[in-house]
Amino acid sequence: MTTSKAPRILSDVIAVQLNFSIWTGRKKLADSDLSIAGERPPKEVVNLGSKHTTDPKALNVFSTLKRQAERLCLSVGIPFLGGYAIPTDQADSIAKKLAVIVEQFETEKANYLLRHDSIQDDWIGKFPAYESILRKALTPTEEVEKRITATYSMFQVQSAHNVITEADTGLDNQVDGLTQTLDEDILKNSRQLLKSLTGAIHPNQTNVRGLKSLREKIDGLAFLDSRFNTLVSEIQAIEAQMPSSGKLEITDVNILSGLLYRMSDENKLAALMSSLQKPVVLTAKSIVTTTQTPLSDSDFDFDFDNSNQSTSPAENSTFF
Repeated sequence: MTTSKAPRILSDVIAVQLNFSIWTGRKKLADSDLSIAGERPPKEVVNLGSKHTTDPKALNVFSTLKRQAERLCLSVGIPFLGGYAIPTDQADSIAKKLAVIVEQFETEKANYLLRHDSIQDDWIGKFPAYESILRKALTPTEEVEKRITATYSMFQVQSAHNVITEADTGLDNQVDGLTQTLDEDILKNSRQLLKSLTGAIHPNQTNVRGLKSLREKIDGLAFLDSRFNTLVSEIQAIEAQMPSSGKLEITDVNILSGLLYRMSDENKLAALMSSLQKPVVLTAKSIVTTTQTPLSDSDFDFDFDNSNQSTSPAENSTFF
């Protein structure tokens, strides 16, 4: 009988749930709203089957803060159970940063509520022909206050193996999926980093830091599968070859892009991590005795024939 690995992995994982509710100021479009005096309402007022009762730009800050919280969780974790799985040792740091975002959210909420009525009046004033339908759809300040909220929660997930077999099996599947999720995350981020590198006029330390951030994330979640430990080591080896400051030379760019190129393709990434895991096996044919004649300096002279070098894009393309 196979033993579930969920308890071992879950002991290193903290689940994060973000609960951000954002009021959009949009109301469902009624048939009577579609035409006034035979004219079609402007797109600023009517869009995608709904009407805007307030200035959407005044509410953008809440979506921005929500995305900041999501990016923060994804900077060290991956999607899990409708939220995010982050390493246990990162929980305290992420909690403090989320608290700052939530506090800023509440400040922006208070500022908006103070101006809610005036913002709606200003918005309606821009479209006098539609004042009647917009005013009928206005939302009172006290209701808007209830609809704009931001909280987060963190918890440790535990297996229910001894209680409900079906629930435990479902959790096992979710945990097993974490490895694939990290694989997909590596591919996605590597493609973005490669695109940024190849599109940069002057590649610099920003490109190196992007790889470093990805490596740190993989390192934090490497307990999911030993394959990730070997990938971390490979990335560290490439980082060590990069200059510590300033712009990247063409050689640096080629080295960096070569690794990202392999990490950007599903098959190449799998092959990379697989090859890194394989130990070197010595066979009788591969062992050469050298006791007969001492080695001299001339034994280490090599003649490289450039005509036989690889022509793969990662090795021979020059990126600027």
